[in-house]
Amino acid sequence: MSKNTEHALTATDLKMMRALQKNGRLSNTELAKHVGMSTTACWKHTQRLFKIGAIRKIQAMIAPNMVEKETIVLVGIVLDRSTPESFAAFEHVSHQLDAVLECYLVAGEVDYFLKVRVKDLAAFNDFHRDQIISLPGVRQVRTFFVLNEVKTDGILVF
Repeated sequence: MSKNTEHALTATDLKMMRALQKNGRLSNTELAKHVGMSTTACWKHTQRLFKIGAIRKIQAMIAPNMVEKETIVLVGIVLDRSTPESFAAFEHVSHQLDAVLECYLVAGEVDYFLKVRVKDLAAFNDFHRDQIISLPGVRQVRTFFVLNEVKTDGILVF
């Protein structure tokens, strides 16, 4: 919870967020009933949660096999320099790569981990050759092919 009282979350806010995290398709009426408030008050609460950034967005989770993106590759990236400028350049470009679902700056043996989703091994090979190794400052790439998606529906518990 935020220390800023303007952004402090109430018990009702938390209840709303839990409900929406489990089912983002709840109508305002259903959500209002769930949290025990009027639809008008519920709408105002929900809009406030978006405005303060407590809820970033609601989106559909697409079945990867339905859009031919069944292969996940975790890619460890080591940069040639550890400077704010090299990190900023890498991060800027990583936002432009459609196959990259997530990008994390990490501590340890690599600088970044990318979660990449592509059609198959051949598509990853093309992505690696044409895009990853040409990213700014990339010195080393380590790839880990996901064999089985064990848990992909994690939600925040609060």
